[in-house]
Amino acid sequence: MIITIGREYGSGGHEIGKRLAEQYKIPLYDKEALVKLAKEKGVYDEIISFYEEKPVNSLLYAIAMNAYSENIGKMQFDLIRSITQNKACVLIGRCGNYIFKDTPDTVSVFIHADLRARIQRVRDVYGVNDKNLKAVIEKTDKQRASFHKFYTDQEWQDARNYHLTINSTEIGIDSCVELISEFIEKKKGNCIH
Repeated sequence: MIITIGREYGSGGHEIGKRLAEQYKIPLYDKEALVKLAKEKGVYDEIISFYEEKPVNSLLYAIAMNAYSENIGKMQFDLIRSITQNKACVLIGRCGNYIFKDTPDTVSVFIHADLRARIQRVRDVYGVNDKNLKAVIEKTDKQRASFHKFYTDQEWQDARNYHLTINSTEIGIDSCVELISEFIEKKKGNCIH
């Protein structure tokens, strides 16, 4: 089972992913874990922007990438598959829903939340005290959307690209974990291999 978590900044998606990894006793691949593993494998420097989930805004880079546009993401996606070895895990961000879309035992989730709740969470949990947290959150989401669009040609927040989308403001982090777990069990019951 591979669980992929796409998330708006401050929605609690990382916390939800962490709890799911603990519950199912499977590895969590977030930014820190992926960077560490990529460095150990000696492939980090090849695609720093992908591991860092940085948007691709450079015109020069875009022109260079366009030379082999049919292969955009192939190396990055292959490296993610190599790191996870297509084994049970929780993958936070990095186009996980797209990378594993054809893997039968994948559950892709997108977590979003109301802006007011996200501002509060970024302040309380991440300790960010920027005067204009709304702008910080919007910029981060814009970067994530740009990153996702560049590598997948899909809209990051489009519910059709995920098995499940949840507003964490409405039910809270604990209930999100429960709901995803329920979804996983129901999906397992309906899968015919």
